[in-house]
Amino acid sequence: MEMTGRTIQKHMKFRRILADSWFASVEDMRFIERKNKKFIFEANGSRLAAANGRGEEAMSFYQDRSYGNTRWGACAGIFKGFQAILYKPAFKNKGGTVGVRHLAANGGATGGDRFKAPYKKRRGVEAYRESIKQNTLIGSSPAHRARSQSNHIFASIYGYVKLESARLNRGYNHFAIKSQIYLASLKRAMELLSAFNPGDNGPLA
Repeated sequence: MEMTGRTIQKHMKFRRILADSWFASVEDMRFIERKNKKFIFEANGSRLAAANGRGEEAMSFYQDRSYGNTRWGACAGIFKGFQAILYKPAFKNKGGTVGVRHLAANGGATGGDRFKAPYKKRRGVEAYRESIKQNTLIGSSPAHRARSQSNHIFASIYGYVKLESARLNRGYNHFAIKSQIYLASLKRAMELLSAFNPGDNGPLA
């Protein structure tokens, strides 16, 4: 809520807020609604929801089979006391198994396609966040000066761009590319170490 409030206060333009279940609280939903903004959240399937105006007395777990796409698509409902639009799109994993997402939104996303298309953008943002955090280590700078920190952030984002370029050219994900670079670096380091000590075969010889 604090980050959303600062963004609105600075008059930064955005259409909607996309977030995972970590931020899918009723408090956040009501706060965004009061700010006249749209949101689509991925909710935890263990939370209570009621669809089609059945009222809070008919609430059951959102992951219940009665909320499957065969019964209803995107529809108005109650999500833990908040009037929201509920939708459960199915997706296939690489292994062939089928999973279900539990989505909740406020007004402006009444159709299934209109519901899914904006939320797909969050997956790309999430992949970006994960990569710059774990592969290019954007948050691991030991610097304290603003200039040094900005240099580290620039280098981290530039590293992400290089990884993404390699992904498009080679077809590997960022983690696989990082592993290949790491192994190649270790191999080169061992070659240089052997060159510095030509008569030493090492303890494993």
